[in-house]
Amino acid sequence: MYHRRTAATIVTGAAALLLLSACGGAATQNSSPAATPAGTAAGTDSPTSSAPSAQATQVLTSSGGTLDVTLTAAESQVPYQDGTRWAMTYNGGSQGPTLRVHPGDTLNVTLVNDLNEPTSLHTHGLHVSPDGSSDNPFVTVEPGQTTTYTYQIPSDQPGGTFWYHPHAHGMAAEQVASGLSGAIVVEDSVDDALNKVTSDNVLMVTDPPLASENPWTDGAGSDAGNGGMMDGSGMGNMMGGSGGVDMMTQMVGRSGPRLLTNGQDGVTLDGPAGTLEKVRIVNATASTRLNLTWTGAAMDQLASEGGRLAAPTPVTSVELAPGERTELVLVPGSDGGQLIAQRLSNEGSGGSIGDPEVVASVNANAGTDISVLPATLATTKDLFAADVPIAQRRVITLEGHMNPTIDGQPFDPNTINIEAKKGTVEEWVIRNKTPMYHPIHLHSWPFQAQGQEGWQDVVQVAPYTEQVIRVSYDDFGGTTVLHCHILDHEDTGMMAIIRVQ
Repeated sequence: MYHRRTAATIVTGAAALLLLSACGGAATQNSSPAATPAGTAAGTDSPTSSAPSAQATQVLTSSGGTLDVTLTAAESQVPYQDGTRWAMTYNGGSQGPTLRVHPGDTLNVTLVNDLNEPTSLHTHGLHVSPDGSSDNPFVTVEPGQTTTYTYQIPSDQPGGTFWYHPHAHGMAAEQVASGLSGAIVVEDSVDDALNKVTSDNVLMVTDPPLASENPWTDGAGSDAGNGGMMDGSGMGNMMGGSGGVDMMTQMVGRSGPRLLTNGQDGVTLDGPAGTLEKVRIVNATASTRLNLTWTGAAMDQLASEGGRLAAPTPVTSVELAPGERTELVLVPGSDGGQLIAQRLSNEGSGGSIGDPEVVASVNANAGTDISVLPATLATTKDLFAADVPIAQRRVITLEGHMNPTIDGQPFDPNTINIEAKKGTVEEWVIRNKTPMYHPIHLHSWPFQAQGQEGWQDVVQVAPYTEQVIRVSYDDFGGTTVLHCHILDHEDTGMMAIIRVQ
């Protein structure tokens, strides 16, 4: 058993916000682990051949409009290279199961907490209710307890790539960085067309600690922090960091020593000969900005984090803030190609950190005829059109460096910061008065950012700049949060409560 800190009492919301979650027994899983052997990722999610003992990522698919899943959060040793590494896991795997659902489905997730600290579950990016037993950020699952979340996916939910991870306030950064995450794929008719000409690979990019015990809670410190500026055993503790994490690491966001793909050192994609390689990429790190490039012949982007673009779009690079996703089609050259990730700093000019790392490799037998892709992928209402009525305009200010806040107020679970009306559209001007990049995430309701295509749920705001977004409060009301997705910033107070009614 790993040496873990004693669970603390976590405030989960004011009496006015107490929202009961449904509890139930173990849910059933209506598919088995992916059978694709290690070394390939043809239409499944699989580790690289450099780790033949690694487990393939489990894929669970809805049937008859329902997907019932049990996720057990626990500390585990998972395969890594020639040995094992420490991780927080869902169901003991190197990566949490991939959940494949359809618009209109009901997703029931029974979360079993075998950690010795509270945890919770957030379905990042899904347009689902934030109340009751749904995507409720005020529900926490105490050690030894079990809670069932029920998510009713709207029939008009755009197809796309989403993900799930913990959201217990004060512990989100540690738990996500230590391995608790998994992908959610919403498949629709466009996917049916794409799947005739492409493979479908889910790539979860993480940067966890690689030690035998978690340096972020055990004080080892050797793998922790952004660039190893301070370890958890000395100056960090003197500076008041919690759980072995120094204040400098909390300020810039924690990151591990290297990037992993589906829990391993990159994957090799080897779909059927002549098939285009499509990848769904989730930046599931706690704080690391990534710039993705491709060494092959061409790369087309199909979707951003909130759903599809209007049409396949040629790109040479894609930047992903923490929490963001993308869907790409990779066209190999004569020697195949490599998808490369470069870490970017969260401070100042946002320059490169460290060496580029390989996320995935594609063999030369992949298809090259990009013209087989559907010409039209999505038709999206333009919230910035002149005829869209704006119910309210707000200025939201990001402040503080050592103690980041929204509108100068640290997170208070007893305070409603924003009141909005169901069925309206609002315009927000998000002003960043800090020297840090801040990826701002809004739960439950998608938005559009000025000058950017498609729906989003994360918008990156560079230092000393502002970003205009428009939020559409469709389908349901409820109470949820917006926050910085550098999760250490969320945990230390850069989060606010929004109520829509």
